[in-house]
Amino acid sequence: MSKPAPPTREEVAMVELGQTTVGRPTAIAAVVLLLLTIVVVPLLQLVHELRAGNVPHVVNVFTSAPSERNFHEFERTLEDESQLGQLLLPPVQALLSRVGCGNEQAYLAPDGWLFYRPGFDYVTGRGFLEPEVLKRRRLGGRSWEQPPQPDPLPAILQFRDQLRARGVELVLMPTTVKAQLDPTGTVARDALPLQNPSWPRLAGDLQEHGVRVFDPTQLLAAQPEPFLKTDTHWTAAAMRAVAQQLAKTLQPLLPDAPDAGYRSEARDVEHLGDIAIMLRLPDDQTQFAPEHQRVEAVLQADGTPWQPSTTADVLLLGDSFSNIYSLPSMGFGEGAGLVESLSLAMQRPVDRITINDAGAAQTRRSLRDELRAGRDRLAGKRVVVWQFAMREFAVGDWQLLELPTVTTPAATRSAVSVRAKVASLVLPPQPGTVPYKDCLIGVALRDVEVLDGRWPEGAATDKVLVYTPGMIDNAWTAITDLRAGALVEWQLVPWEAAPDAQRSLNRRELDDEDLLLADPWFHALR
Repeated sequence: MSKPAPPTREEVAMVELGQTTVGRPTAIAAVVLLLLTIVVVPLLQLVHELRAGNVPHVVNVFTSAPSERNFHEFERTLEDESQLGQLLLPPVQALLSRVGCGNEQAYLAPDGWLFYRPGFDYVTGRGFLEPEVLKRRRLGGRSWEQPPQPDPLPAILQFRDQLRARGVELVLMPTTVKAQLDPTGTVARDALPLQNPSWPRLAGDLQEHGVRVFDPTQLLAAQPEPFLKTDTHWTAAAMRAVAQQLAKTLQPLLPDAPDAGYRSEARDVEHLGDIAIMLRLPDDQTQFAPEHQRVEAVLQADGTPWQPSTTADVLLLGDSFSNIYSLPSMGFGEGAGLVESLSLAMQRPVDRITINDAGAAQTRRSLRDELRAGRDRLAGKRVVVWQFAMREFAVGDWQLLELPTVTTPAATRSAVSVRAKVASLVLPPQPGTVPYKDCLIGVALRDVEVLDGRWPEGAATDKVLVYTPGMIDNAWTAITDLRAGALVEWQLVPWEAAPDAQRSLNRRELDDEDLLLADPWFHALR
């Protein structure tokens, strides 16, 4: 009788891996550690919230209707306001950054360069027009939200045709992102600019359909310093070069006009880039230095700061590439952004609708809402420039939107003081997950009682839409602690009269069909 063959090394390994001997003291220690982690962390958070005089967030589990959306918002709130997380994250991230590790949104590159993940994904990912990619994006939205529209061409053609029907020409301005030009020198210069595999196809489709496209990529590639080192956006000098070239592109589309007398004033600004801020490092970190820029603030003929003009024949729809150097909350000065620089280069007034995020749909949605409310922002326009980051082709929601015709001018509204109950609100993004440190959120008020001022005649009081700061300087405001049924007394300003710096901030919208036609208000925090 032959002896059985000895076990192979693979069979011995499987036996050893399949059987783990743990001593009783080790097992007890592991269980105790697990229980401490499960119990102590939430207990510390509960004590902190009670000491601060706040209603513990765990209560929301029992006061909100069970739904996937409510549990998602509850989880986000817990993660954002975790005291242990706020205590440990900055020093841990500082250590990781020292060895070249970023986080989910901020990528570290050689020589201190930082990249925003969506821009990086745009040039390294699959073609945004590939059928499988389109299908995955259509199915990738949250269950309580409208499915995203991933194909940009239908929305662009629809918008072009809507404007042409009003005698307005569209100029599309997809704006180059930092990863496309790779300022780190990692990619050979003759291989630049980098592009998503689907861009040539889309560019061909746009040309075939006669869409005017102003692509600043080659112009930016020729600049000595096209992008900020620790920020998502272009340098002030590169932005001005683009504005001057855009002015030359628009000039043949516009009639002659008298010189507006605009001039500029040089100012030095310094601020830490938005990607460095997204790393959420300790306040005293020294790894990344503030960016220094010389901006050219635009002044009107009388020396006052430049202002947009609703009667101008040029309207620019733009995102944060338009707002940097213009929006004070972005930290790089004001009055010196793309719109101001374009107005200076053309020496003619320009109108603008600029919002920091979601350039694929947000500014078009704002234009639609203005028209719907009776404020005809297209009256007298000859050209609309639609500027958005090129990464939007791969990540944006290209919704089809109808642009109504203004038949009845908007009624004049004035500020009012009200007492009302909160019907619902949407939470801002988690601090550090987007390049914008400020964000407005939508709040629905019900049972509105006017305390001072005059409520617009015929306007509803059972449900009112208000935009208010939900995040300031990367910290959630007290508004986010409000829950359905909370009683508030707010001073409301008509949205159209809100400061331009607020109207240009990133916004989170309520998913509420009852508010689709609402003319919103603005509430400023005191």
